[in-house]
Amino acid sequence: MKKIFTRERNLLIISFILLLFAACKGPAAKTTTASNSTATSDSALIAYKNSNHHLFLGFLVDDHNDPVASTNPANSPDSVDFLDLFVGYDTTKADWRIAQAKGTKIIRCYFPKYAYFDGSVNDPATKAPGYKNPPGFDQNNPTASSTYFHWAANTYAKDIDTNKWNGIDIDIESGTFGGEVPESNGPNFLTAVAQYYGPNCSKCSVNSGGKKPVFFYDTDGSANDDSMYTPYKSNYDYVDFQSYTTGNHYWDGSGTADFDALVTMYGLNKLIFLVNGDSFVQANGVQVPPGVDSVVTASLYSYATWVKTNNGIGVGAYRMSRDYNHTPHFAVSRNSIQIMNPAK
Repeated sequence: MKKIFTRERNLLIISFILLLFAACKGPAAKTTTASNSTATSDSALIAYKNSNHHLFLGFLVDDHNDPVASTNPANSPDSVDFLDLFVGYDTTKADWRIAQAKGTKIIRCYFPKYAYFDGSVNDPATKAPGYKNPPGFDQNNPTASSTYFHWAANTYAKDIDTNKWNGIDIDIESGTFGGEVPESNGPNFLTAVAQYYGPNCSKCSVNSGGKKPVFFYDTDGSANDDSMYTPYKSNYDYVDFQSYTTGNHYWDGSGTADFDALVTMYGLNKLIFLVNGDSFVQANGVQVPPGVDSVVTASLYSYATWVKTNNGIGVGAYRMSRDYNHTPHFAVSRNSIQIMNPAK
């Protein structure tokens, strides 16, 4: 999950937005709207999350490169809609429940290459007493006809049934395939997952609010979306697109001026535009490269403005957890939510 705006009109928009927020230490802390107030009751927050509004997706990346508090779901902004757990994560269940009590949904990100095919030597089903490998079946190498229902079912049992999380994010990039899920088997893998997650799931449970576990198609466009996305578009709730303008990224766009092609490919009704939160200022004040914090901040503000103007779905940040290092904590994420969902 890993270039800079060049068009003058984008720069003018960005400069204006930055001026709005540069002198404002904590607008989110002062408002009393559901979109930003930490004092708002859980019931009001849930009502806000269930209302027609623009969404915010934040990745919590627990790789020990940011303060521990930054990856605690309980510390995330009340108004974030989805928290996406990437790499490690806070294992304290009470922290998950605090976030979920505010209507925030928790999802888990996975790379296909760490999954296993049905009947694989890594498939727990093959370890059951009395299991016998079918004659001639290769437990070590997938084929074009390999299926992945056991992995999908076991992941669902762990994340949804046991942890009581709310969905899954599958990272679809050229570098996330391999192992037992070569890219050519992407459709087999994703259709198996779709039986347990997303709007078309048939082996999932519907929660008390009438919601199925959500399914995020997470991509930078470097994999074969024509085979994995287009034919199965209805299986996915959302597409979180890595529209990065900083750091290492595959996307060749440079901001909102290049969103039309993404809308054509994925659909305006599914797209959540991500920035690369790796570029937010680090806890020690370091920016890599120097000055990049203002660039990624400007990108997120411009994305939020575009979504508001064009009636899109939402925006988000990979490693939103690094936004914790701003004052107040998560200021950029909060401001972006406020841009999309201003107080009425």
